[in-house]
Amino acid sequence: LMIRRPTRSTPLSSSSASYVYKIQIINRKGWLIKTNIKEVESVADHSYSATTMAMVCSDILNLDTEKVMKMMLIHDLPEAIIGDLLPGENPNKSREENDAMTKILNNLPKEIQNNYIEIWEEFRKSESKEAMLVHEIDKLELMMQLFAYKEHLSKKSINEFLRSSESKINSKLTRDIFDNIVYELE
Repeated sequence: LMIRRPTRSTPLSSSSASYVYKIQIINRKGWLIKTNIKEVESVADHSYSATTMAMVCSDILNLDTEKVMKMMLIHDLPEAIIGDLLPGENPNKSREENDAMTKILNNLPKEIQNNYIEIWEEFRKSESKEAMLVHEIDKLELMMQLFAYKEHLSKKSINEFLRSSESKINSKLTRDIFDNIVYELE
């Protein structure tokens, strides 16, 4: 094998792509704490499932599905740097997520970087229909995983997960899906 020196830089260098790979090995902390399962879903597992759900729901709702999918795929990327945090665990989470996102996007071409930053900001403000859907699907995917792990959870833990998500799921479509999951959990 002859190793060649790259003749030009590329926006998808191993260092910038490493953040995507890193979320494959970061496990979702809530499941580690609340279940007795040793191998729980990773952040990447969650992102893939949530993106698939968001794609379908966005198409049903006639939203900007490309934007929804990009938003869903990038929303957890900062966890490659700051880790998967539980709600209320880190009072500086918002600032640290922004710093991490800036670092992650830093090597991309400016036009793409600006587009992703705009999508990230839209997600954080949660005012557009697309951003609200992404936030709801983020919680809804948690409910789908809850259904998958229900045998490994106490009734108390199941109820905690349900309470933490229920108030964040408001649209008719996502509420119907949520209600079906709750019904099947009974």
